[in-house]
Parts: sequence; structure tokens; C-alpha cells
Amino acid sequence: MTKVSFYKLAGDQDLAMALVCQLVQKSLKSNQQVLCLVSDNLMAQQLDEKLWAFNSASFVPHAQGVDQVPVAISFDEEPGEHHQILINFQPKIPSWFSRFDRVIEIIYQQPDYEQAKRDNFRFYKERGYQLDYHDLSERFKA
Repeated sequence: MTKVSFYKLAGDQDLAMALVCQLVQKSLKSNQQVLCLVSDNLMAQQLDEKLWAFNSASFVPHAQGVDQVPVAISFDEEPGEHHQILINFQPKIPSWFSRFDRVIEIIYQQPDYEQAKRDNFRFYKERGYQLDYHDLSERFKA
């Protein structure tokens, strides 16, 4: 069954992207493929730029589009061949989330977005998914 983790930050989307860069790098060190599901093309471009500039001492192989491995950034409605880690930056849960070994939901401070993530937490919990909650508000704040 898919494991679901929530990460809460005391900051905005930009800060959330910095956390995603760390999570992607950690996943790569564990030989895991990652699909970063974003809301739109602009957000895909922003995350792409963040990953290129994230750590000058290392390289995070990534590109836009679901057919990219090991790290894909996409706003497509389908996940391609990905099935290991899904980082969901969209407010809603994609219908195909359960094909992934792990789903990561990032919560940053934006009222409508936070409410959507609360609804997502309730959705997973009511269906019996294993949930982890990490409050990083003190570590990741604007």
C-alpha cells in the first residue's frame, strides 16, 4: 500500500520548492525515481530552475515531462511510467496516486492550498493509508 507523507512549512511556495529539492536529492541517493507533479507550466519552470541551482556541489538529473527519469517535473494528467515517489504540489490528489510506493504532500502557507491539503489528509486517512506528518515549520520558515 502507498505510504503518504505530509511536510508542513512556515513559508511560501518558494520555500516549499527548496524542501522539494532536498527531498529529490535524498530520493536519488536511494536510487528512487521521482515525479514532481506541479500545477502548471510556470511552476514547472520554477522548480526546474530551483533544481539546477540547488546544490553547486552535486547534480540533480531532471527535466520537464513525465517521460523523464530519474526526476520528472510535470503538470500532465498522466504519470507516464513513474511509480516510485510522487511529490504532489497540486492541491488535489491525482486519481492514479496509489500506483506509487510513496506520495509526498507539501503544505505551505496559502489559505486555499492549506485547506486542500487538509482535505487530502482526511481522504488518505479515511481510506486507511499509512500517514506520516512532519511539521518543519521551525526549520523551514520565511
